[in-house]
Amino acid sequence: MTRSVTYLDYQIKVYQEGSGKPLVFLHGWPTNSRLWHSQVEALKADYKVITYDCLGFGQSDKPKEHSYTFTKKKEILDAVLADTLDDNETVTLIAHDIGGPPAILWAHDNQEQVERLVLLNTILFPFSTPLDKISHFSFGIPLLNRLLVSDFYLKNVMKKFTKSKGEIVDRHIGSILDWHQNLTSRTKLRTILEPMNQGRANELLSLEAKLQQLPAKKFLIIAKEDPLCYAHMKRFCERNPSVPSFIIDNCGHYLPIDKPKELTNILLKILKEDVVGQGHKAQYDSSL
Repeated sequence: MTRSVTYLDYQIKVYQEGSGKPLVFLHGWPTNSRLWHSQVEALKADYKVITYDCLGFGQSDKPKEHSYTFTKKKEILDAVLADTLDDNETVTLIAHDIGGPPAILWAHDNQEQVERLVLLNTILFPFSTPLDKISHFSFGIPLLNRLLVSDFYLKNVMKKFTKSKGEIVDRHIGSILDWHQNLTSRTKLRTILEPMNQGRANELLSLEAKLQQLPAKKFLIIAKEDPLCYAHMKRFCERNPSVPSFIIDNCGHYLPIDKPKELTNILLKILKEDVVGQGHKAQYDSSL
């Protein structure tokens, strides 16, 4: 089922499959709801699975002058959940990449409605890795930055940061980027630069504390060979060893594309509360 949810004067496309306890998936950059295709298909038999295209992505509106900060993304999530959840219904949030910070911000402000928070390869701190610094510098160079957000370049970057190869992976990446149509280079740049710039200046500064204060069950799913977010996730694990985490070897940043079956198995273990171990000791057994 597809519907539109109004946020300000804009339309957010929301997709719902199945019935049962609600699972809401948040995508990052430069992806959209299609990132979660494999997980939706695997989980919809037992759960109400909700995905959506954040503003500026997929089939949602793509305003040129909107502020694409994490706080605004939290407001969009609030609009989606207000339209999705029944009274007193709790939700499991599952977020990837820059979908993580708005999920944490919303969960912190709506603690009684959050049953679980699952973070995959996400940004958690304002500090920059060497790759962060290089990317941020490159995105500021005119003409070069337009190349960096072209479909050709994004497709190659997504392939590079995905360890698994083959026709199925290529089709999945292609189907995601197909929904970038009608998105200008300027807007593409804003969808990545605004959340990261404002995040480093403000929103990310208190993110760890908000996540620590959250009483809901928290879980981390980490790709060990993710050059973008592994340092963030590792740092949080070391400072918060009681939070169960699952580490997947030979997997890159785009984990839902890279290891779809493994990710689904982990999510099922979490949802069925079949989690053994604490912190980075709760490693995923790929033989399952």
